[in-house]
Amino acid sequence: MVAGFLTILGFGVLIWILLKTIKNQPELFSSENLSKSFTLMGVLALLLIVSIGFVVLMLRQ
Repeated sequence: MVAGFLTILGFGVLIWILLKTIKNQPELFSSENLSKSFTLMGVLALLLIVSIGFVVLMLRQ
């Protein structure tokens, strides 16, 4: 019961911090910054997939 209360309290604090950040710095969420971030995440995901595939192929040998 205490763990559930602490979890709800933690989520509440996290949401409050996120809303405060968005209100104080709206330029962080501009379409240009989000586009750059998603492009970078896509490239990193592809690199991760390739590296895991390489490791799997090396372990099969």
